[in-house]
Parts: sequence; structure tokens; C-alpha cells
Amino acid sequence: VHSASLPSYHLMTRHALLLVLTFAAGGAAFSPLSAGIIHPHQSRRSCIRPSLSLLRAKDPAANLVDKSPLMRQALAFPVAFASSTNWLAQCIYAATKLGVFDALENGPLTVDVLAAHVEADSEALGRLMRALGGQGPIIGLVVEVFDPPFALPFAPPFPIPIFPLLRFGKPARLEGQRLYALTPLGAMLRSGSPGSVRPWVMFSGEELGQAWGGLLDAVVTGAPDFAATQRGGLSGNETKNKTEPGSRSGSGFFEYLASHPEAQARFDATMEVTSNYLLDVESTADIYDWSRGGRAKTVVDVGGGTGTFLAAILTKHPSLFGTLFDQEQVVAGSGAVLAKVASRTEVVAGSFFETVPEGKDVYTLKNIVHDWSDDDATDLLSVVAAAMQPNSRLVILDSVRSAREGHEPWKLDSDDYLDLNMLVTVGGKERTLLEWERLVACAGLEIVSVSSRTGISAIETCKSS
Repeated sequence: VHSASLPSYHLMTRHALLLVLTFAAGGAAFSPLSAGIIHPHQSRRSCIRPSLSLLRAKDPAANLVDKSPLMRQALAFPVAFASSTNWLAQCIYAATKLGVFDALENGPLTVDVLAAHVEADSEALGRLMRALGGQGPIIGLVVEVFDPPFALPFAPPFPIPIFPLLRFGKPARLEGQRLYALTPLGAMLRSGSPGSVRPWVMFSGEELGQAWGGLLDAVVTGAPDFAATQRGGLSGNETKNKTEPGSRSGSGFFEYLASHPEAQARFDATMEVTSNYLLDVESTADIYDWSRGGRAKTVVDVGGGTGTFLAAILTKHPSLFGTLFDQEQVVAGSGAVLAKVASRTEVVAGSFFETVPEGKDVYTLKNIVHDWSDDDATDLLSVVAAAMQPNSRLVILDSVRSAREGHEPWKLDSDDYLDLNMLVTVGGKERTLLEWERLVACAGLEIVSVSSRTGISAIETCKSS
């Protein structure tokens, strides 16, 4: 479900197909590597003294495609399909928005009954259900089922493609009479169910999906205008005249959410889903020794929201005293979250672009810095550095993007797409370790250590010596 909401899975599938086709066509015959044009550890733009004739020659890949009708025939569908993967994402979003998966929670329904339940056109809904019913060996979010004796009596408790499709010659049904049931994938999209990923699909289908429509402009200008991509959003002038921290990069993301409560609620729910599956608070709190072996007595969670992460740290380290720092309207909701550690907690309101509590032992920024451009991030880190003591530590909890060179077919790396996601939403970026080193150095800091877990790294920094 997550993969269908972003283009990464399908693009990587396309790359794999192209690789196979390349070797099948005798890749060594036209490879830039084999031609001696490009060194394995250099980019296309870093050529090894190509001759004038090579500079004038057409790119080997372009030459191959131009001269081979068979190759064009083989490549046309994968390329076209990869560029149309938003079709599947929209199908999933539409069914989720309509409440199809909620309606099927208590058992199979015909298209006609389902259409009445979700208030949709029966014929159009039937077409949508077919599209969500699986393709080839890939299970769908729903599956068409048949009553005995046309379905096998020993079918498993939930439908899987193999069993329901053995119809034993049953005549085709009218679209409205087709009977559909949930698969385990579809069951993950029910409202209010444990661990539901519905909020992610809703945010991806609405605000996030619209933001990706601004990718072209963001690549051309180097910065997004998030509000301009949203239906009913703020105008570009309104965005740039804002003074809240979110407007520093001019994206309008935070301003848009602040003025659209429903969008804010979708975003908050999406972040909760992300925390449940990718960035679990409890495991993230274990990524670093916040007491520093007993040397640290105080910790500040800068931009800590309502205090969920700080509470987890204080629960694991009873000797620590914690400070929650965020904007006033955010920390206003921290009372219940910090209730169990209230005796060891203080709450301070403010903007981390202006000041943060001074003289503490450990500072942390969790999933904050990647929201900002290099200039804004440098300003933020400089403010924290100015508040630190000589022996203080700043622990940045964020992604460290792979620094791979060229295409590595053995590696599936979604960080490239997450990086673009930061570009089209908040104007931020995911950074490699080298980029992190350069960024913190600009703020008068240096990296002490880096420890990583799935989805997040702890970058420990101190004041530069």
C-alpha cells in the first residue's frame, strides 16, 4: 500500500527490467564502460579523455534504441507503465476515501450493494473494484469471490487469488452482481482498525499527491511552493509574506496546514502511522545513551512536539531532567503526554530559530533538520550550538541518505524519493553523511559518532574544537 502511494517501487521495478533487457541484448557491446568512455567510479559527465569522434558520436544507449525496433518494443511498456503508476495510487485513494474497505469489513458484498453503501455509481465502482482485484501473481486489496459449488470448499479463512478464481465453468456475472471481499492488504485500510495505514493513503492522495504535481517547478526553481499546489491553498504572495518559521524556505507547507485544520489532522495522523511502523518512539529512544554514562543530567528535546519522545527518554533514564521546547500552540497539548514524568520535566515555548534553553547537557532534534534547506538548517543548528556548553552534545535524529555512486542493482534505496518528497513539501532534503558533516561544520559543530537503525540515524555532535 505504501509503495503504491509513492513512485519508488515501480521505478525500481523499471530499473530492474531495463537491466535485464540490457544484458539480454548484449549489454557489453554498447556499454559506455566497455567502450572505455566512462570509468566505473565516475559519472557520465566525468569522462576519461574522450576523443573528438566520441564527443560527436550519439550516446550508446540512444543509438541502440534508435537502431533496434525489437529493443523499442521491449522497452515501451515498462517505461510507459512506470510513468503511469499514479493510476494505481489514485485507485487506492478513491476506494479508501469512499469507505469501500470499511463497508467490506463484515463480509463480501456485491457491487450494487456496495455502491449503495458508499453512495457511488454502481457501474463505475465495479470498474474500480476490478482494478483493485489484483494483477497476475500480485494479490489485490479486494478479491472477487464465488458461492459454492463454484468456490473450493477448502478455501482459507480469507480469500487469496488462487482459490476463488477456480470457477468450474460458472457463467460470467453482470458487473453489479460481482461479489467482492477484503484481502489482508485491503483490511489494512479500514478506519480505526489496529495499525491502519488509512491516514497515510489519505494524505498521499490529497495534500501529498498534489504537492508532487509541483515537482517540475521545484526542480526548475530549486524550491517548492506547496500552497500553490493545493486546491484552495494560499497564493504565492500570501505564502511569502508569512513570518512563521515554516515560511523561511517559502514553501508554505506549515502555513497551509495551520490554516486548514482537516489537512493538519491528516498530516498528524500520517506521522503517527510513520512512527508506528518506521520510527517507533521506544526503539528510537534506545538508539543513544542519553545519560552519557551518567555524565549527563539534563536533556532538551528541541521541536519536541507534545513530548512523546521526551517522555520515552525520561522513562528509560530516571536520573535525567528533561526540557520540552516547541512553539506555544504545540506544547499546550503536552500535559497528558508528560504526566508520568511531570516531576522531572519543564516546558518552554519559543522558536528554535531565535533561541533555545541554554546550558543543558544533551540537546536533540528528532526529524527536524531534514525539513529545512541548508541555509535554514545552518541557522537552526547555530542557535542550538550557541546554547550548548563546551561539553554538551547535540544528537540529530534523522535520515542519512546513501552516498552511492551510479546505479547499484543489488540495492533498493527509497531515500532518493523521500529526498524529493522533502523538496516538494517543505523545501528540505535528506542528506548524506558528507552533507551532514559540511552542514554541522557551518554551525560550528563536528560529528562525534553516528549510529543507525532502520529509517533513522543518531548523529552525535559537539562544539568544534
